[in-house]
Amino acid sequence: MKQTAAAILHDDDLANDAVQDTFVRLWRMRWRLGLMKDPQGYSIRTLRNLCIDMLRREKQRQKDLEAAATEMHSRQYEEDPDNAEQRFRQVEKAITALPQQQQQIIEMKYIKQLSIREIAQQTGLSETNITTQLSRAYASLRDNLQNTINEQ
Repeated sequence: MKQTAAAILHDDDLANDAVQDTFVRLWRMRWRLGLMKDPQGYSIRTLRNLCIDMLRREKQRQKDLEAAATEMHSRQYEEDPDNAEQRFRQVEKAITALPQQQQQIIEMKYIKQLSIREIAQQTGLSETNITTQLSRAYASLRDNLQNTINEQ
């Protein structure tokens, strides 16, 4: 299964995550697997669908980050230390406006530079939950910073 996931995702860590999520899904419905004509085919299809979902989420996240970066550059900030300090304070303020759990996950991801798996292990949350929390945090930060820019 891992080879299939790695072939789709081109990333061993993501492939491991996808396989693990697949087994969790299969375990939750284990009583129905015996009733299926082709449980192995169902397992592979589930893995494939999870991999495709992961790719779509990553593509959307990249698109969102690029859009935010383009918007920031289009505003043509002056490149002086005061303006850089002001932008830093805006980001810091936006992060402190996030829920505590999202703040913690952002800190672990970007300050401590931990992987999704490591964050999940330290917080006791699932990797899927960590990814969801990060997506929500990105959306909140983007909205908050966009509102700040529009107010200026």
